[in-house]
Amino acid sequence: MNRSRNQLATSYAPESFFTFEGGIGGCTSRSTAGDPAELSEATITQIFERLKEFGTAWFDAAMHARDSEPGKPPILPEQCVDVNLLDEARASFETPAQDRLYLSKPSHMEYTPAPLTFVCRTCGLFRDYENLERFARAMPSMTANSCPHPRPQRGRCSWEQLDVIFVHWSGNWSAAAPGQWVWKGGKAILSRAACVACGSYDFTLNRRSPQIGHWFFVCAKCETPTQDRWLLNDADSLNIFRVPVGQEGRLKGPTEVRMEAIPYRASSAYYVQSELFIDFKEGGGALLSRLRYGNQEQLEDFVAGAYGFESKPITDADVEAACSKGADCTEELKIYREAVKGIVNFTDVLSNVDPSLRNVLELALTSARNSRDQVLRALRARQILLPGISLPQSVTFAMETRRDRFAARFDPFRLAIEHATLKETRLDVDRVTTGKRPYVSFAHLDADLSAETAEETKQLEMDAGERLTQLGIADMGLIREFELCKFSFGYTRMEAGPVLRNKREMNMPVRLRLFPTVVYSGQRKHPIYVVQQANQAIYVRLDQTKVIRWLQTLGCDDMFVLTEDQKLGAGLLGVTQPMDRFLDGLPEGTSPGTYFYLYTLLHSFSHLLMKHISEYSGLDLGSLGEYIFPADAAFVVYRSGTTMDLGNLSAMWRNAGVAMLSSILAPKATQCGTGSLCTQRGGSCPDCLMVPETSCIASNKLLSRSVLRSIGGAPRFDKRRDPIRGYLEITD
Repeated sequence: MNRSRNQLATSYAPESFFTFEGGIGGCTSRSTAGDPAELSEATITQIFERLKEFGTAWFDAAMHARDSEPGKPPILPEQCVDVNLLDEARASFETPAQDRLYLSKPSHMEYTPAPLTFVCRTCGLFRDYENLERFARAMPSMTANSCPHPRPQRGRCSWEQLDVIFVHWSGNWSAAAPGQWVWKGGKAILSRAACVACGSYDFTLNRRSPQIGHWFFVCAKCETPTQDRWLLNDADSLNIFRVPVGQEGRLKGPTEVRMEAIPYRASSAYYVQSELFIDFKEGGGALLSRLRYGNQEQLEDFVAGAYGFESKPITDADVEAACSKGADCTEELKIYREAVKGIVNFTDVLSNVDPSLRNVLELALTSARNSRDQVLRALRARQILLPGISLPQSVTFAMETRRDRFAARFDPFRLAIEHATLKETRLDVDRVTTGKRPYVSFAHLDADLSAETAEETKQLEMDAGERLTQLGIADMGLIREFELCKFSFGYTRMEAGPVLRNKREMNMPVRLRLFPTVVYSGQRKHPIYVVQQANQAIYVRLDQTKVIRWLQTLGCDDMFVLTEDQKLGAGLLGVTQPMDRFLDGLPEGTSPGTYFYLYTLLHSFSHLLMKHISEYSGLDLGSLGEYIFPADAAFVVYRSGTTMDLGNLSAMWRNAGVAMLSSILAPKATQCGTGSLCTQRGGSCPDCLMVPETSCIASNKLLSRSVLRSIGGAPRFDKRRDPIRGYLEITD
């Protein structure tokens, strides 16, 4: 099966259900070993770091799914993640060794028809087959003129594939069958049912009920129902618990092992699990390394320097302690000691020196200080020596618990590092590649984006600058190659997140499963499908002064106060609130958080820009994506896809850039066709701000037109019922 790489890595990823054009013939995808992905070491490192963060957070959330439900059965590690994601003792999460995983390009995918269950439209007879071989052998009887029903019906049989399967939060699925999975002989087996009245193994399926779960099997010979509804246990759960249902031990009832009957086209039948990150390749390695486990001090150093927190002065004892930790800095320490000794001696002598010698001693003192500072800079560059940081406790707590509180795509500290790396490798780079700069601000155009004459270019820059100021944008421009890496590695069923809430009166852990193994170089490995892209993007950074003024108008209880030298991120990182991958359980109340308000502003602004880019560039809205940097009040809208980038965004700016900005400024840009209904629900719907979920980084949550322009309401999480002022209405 050949599809686009993005489709193969997501919609048609292994173990997904699909139909070909026309909707006839259900199939399931199968893992295949594509060509190896050619990746830099930095990219490979990021993939495995993201996989570790994702898996650890998933495992912890699933294991604690019932912490608030005393008296419920305990959760086992094997219920939370694939056994290949557990350590040797099967007690905690562990990322598989790299030699057990295969980084692959999704060039094609195998598939097989499934489920192999069929119902006759004429007589209602049910047939199921274990594999394609048995189905092929049965084909002649299914196409014969005679009806195989024990009580022959009039007319020729007309078979259709049953489009209903049974799924479970363990990640398992099963075809329908007039039998039951049971624990017997040390393993789960499917016990075939026979009619209790006549012993026949031929059944029909009664599908008269509009509720799929209430269908049931009936003996085709004597018409005795097997039970009032079809039921099926999960084989994987039985193998995990290793006890029969209803007997002493873990399973005193069927709650945790009972499967759900759903159409195989339903979204809950399959959720692919994937991650997306900016692919800096070998660039920005020093900054990105601060995110790794054990580098807390380096991350604190970055946050302090980037957002204006005070640093404690470095003492001689700090230098001695840093160099005594096993680092190879013997020569630097020797030079430092001699410099410090010289500084002390020259300072003492200068107080009583002859004026004729003062200039010489001052030069020597300056030289000693320079030697000391040079050593300090060298030790800091090698991250051996870090200054003492006095970060607020709220920021330190958020930093220490960031992996538990945030999905990687919402981690404000990771995003702050990525934004700094983007500046270092793209935004602040002046070098010209193939005659063009990596980043061009719309207020300072290069030759490629300029008008035909210098006068027209100057006017274009002035017009753009004026509109950007009115929009509260400090900088906006074109990134010529916004490199992204997306990889998919596993799947779940019934729920996209780690917890299926309130299922049969308790929370259920959702099992994260790796894709089935493929054979590569003579070894069985779990595939990870990697898609890289480098397309044009629009970068936007809001005016932080205006953002702070707008936040102050909202009256949030946790609004911060900044010193003169601090930036927005200094206050924002201290009021962060948890954001898991799927934004489940977002708080709603009368004490809305400043952090959610800022994220909603950036997210809503991003969607507004996406809508206008789509309108003026001709690109489909679903072909765009977004990346948000909360602590820096910035975001990126990029063209998503692995096909050739035809320069749609740069062409859009040359043809209609100022017109697009003017359109965003117009009041109707933030109006909605559904009117008050949308406003009452928070100010966001498919008719205004929502975009296809494949394009949205936050599943169309934390959106509201009210944060852009007053619509007489507020976002859903703010229940104070008072309308707020929009960011675009804040004037200087």
